Amino acid sequence: MRVTYKDHPDDLMMMRFLQDRAIEILEAAGARRTWRQPVQETTLAAHLLALPHGRRPAHIVVDRYHRTHDVRNLFICDGSSLVTGGRGQPTATIQAWPTARASTSPVRARGEI
Repeated sequence: MRVTYKDHPDDLMMMRFLQDRAIEILEAAGARRTWRQPVQETTLAAHLLALPHGRRPAHIVVDRYHRTHDVRNLFICDGSSLVTGGRGQPTATIQAWPTARASTSPVRARGEI
């Protein structure tokens, strides 16, 4: 299998935008010194696909809500349970994941947690 990866120009622009907002927040909070890493195209960093989800606890680690089968109410909220990174950097998806699970999960709606 061959995997190729290339940042989309929109991803790079978004990274710069978010860096600028982070600096603004830090300075407003009284930071005396800030710095940033240069935004540049990156190479593939695999932190996805390790925990596929499904209904068979004997073969699969998490259910469709990314809750582990063998530890009640333990949710995996990082990139390891995402089946794909979608487009470019999956960081925003990974950051949104815990919020989505905490606020709108059908598991929560059913009163299971």
